[in-house]
Amino acid sequence: MDLRDLYKRTFAAVEAQSGTGKSRLGKATWAGRKVVIYGAGGFGRELARILVKRQDELLGFLDQKATGQTVCENLRAYPLDSDESKKWLREKPVVLIGVFNCANSLREISNGLRGCGFSEVFTPVEFYSELADELGWRYWLGKCEDYSGAARLIEQAYLMWADDESRRLFLETLLFRLESDLTALTTISEPDSQYADPTVPRFDEPLNMVDGGAYLGDSVECLLRHRYEIARLYAFEPDRANFRQLRSAVSRILPRSQTSLWPCGVWSSTDQLRFSADGSGASKLSETGSVVVPVVALDDVLINQPVNLIKLDIEGAEPDALQGAMQIIQKNRPGLAICLYHYPHHLWTLPLWVNNLEIGYRLYYRAHLQNSFDTVLYAVKG
Repeated sequence: MDLRDLYKRTFAAVEAQSGTGKSRLGKATWAGRKVVIYGAGGFGRELARILVKRQDELLGFLDQKATGQTVCENLRAYPLDSDESKKWLREKPVVLIGVFNCANSLREISNGLRGCGFSEVFTPVEFYSELADELGWRYWLGKCEDYSGAARLIEQAYLMWADDESRRLFLETLLFRLESDLTALTTISEPDSQYADPTVPRFDEPLNMVDGGAYLGDSVECLLRHRYEIARLYAFEPDRANFRQLRSAVSRILPRSQTSLWPCGVWSSTDQLRFSADGSGASKLSETGSVVVPVVALDDVLINQPVNLIKLDIEGAEPDALQGAMQIIQKNRPGLAICLYHYPHHLWTLPLWVNNLEIGYRLYYRAHLQNSFDTVLYAVKG
């Protein structure tokens, strides 16, 4: 599909969210039908508990790693080629894909289920709206109201991208999310190139880099593999378990004199906030978090430091962290590598925010993992 046709189709899908069109969000229906969940992991199990509580008729789980074991709610899991799966198939159930991550392609899962004869397969994109209150925040999964009324802003963001690849990927991401079009994302950049995408102009070197959401140091390792010279690293990671591993990893790849590691989060101000810590890349600031962590505004702690790159992957707190780095951004015009995949509206509001600074950035959009995860806004000095 050429860019012009892709644009028309995408904005028709955006307009459909207003309630007057044929939106696919929230249209999955299984009332009075038997249901099978594909995926017996954490998301699938939570989905099952919700459906049981709603008194939906749930047969069980399908999972390629299943052995007939009981998973939850006295429900068992079976592989696709099992006799039990074939028995369920004869009952013509609805299948809900209970897998939602960056590692398992929704397209491949859906194709596999349909290839086995299951004709009604719904992705999380389609059923999330129906169960949003029970499922809670699930990254970029959204409802019609997240997009209705946003057409003008989305178009403004579309016009800001510096190249056709960014424009195409931006439109394809919207189609993937709005229509559950599992073929929409035609290509993605190499996962190994996140924050160092070779199709985007390189950041100024040597890097004096802020790594917000440093996790285990994987972003730094990626930049080094792509032959970036790092003069100074300011790494922020509030999860204690992650921070211990970060400190160990960084000590192996950079001299101690070049690193400044902070066991805290980045925010719009310096404060203490509740945090949900699980020792994974998904640990996040949360009002229901079980621990309290310090957070800092970059402007408060990196005074007069020659920062020339800010990378942020902080589970949805990116707008707040950018606000807390306003002085650094306006003074130094650092390169920016900002994740966009945590909330639906970040896809357009974050590039709009950066563009509205009016300090001469060229903006690029790249997608690095499956299912529109790890989408990144690259802002490079013009």
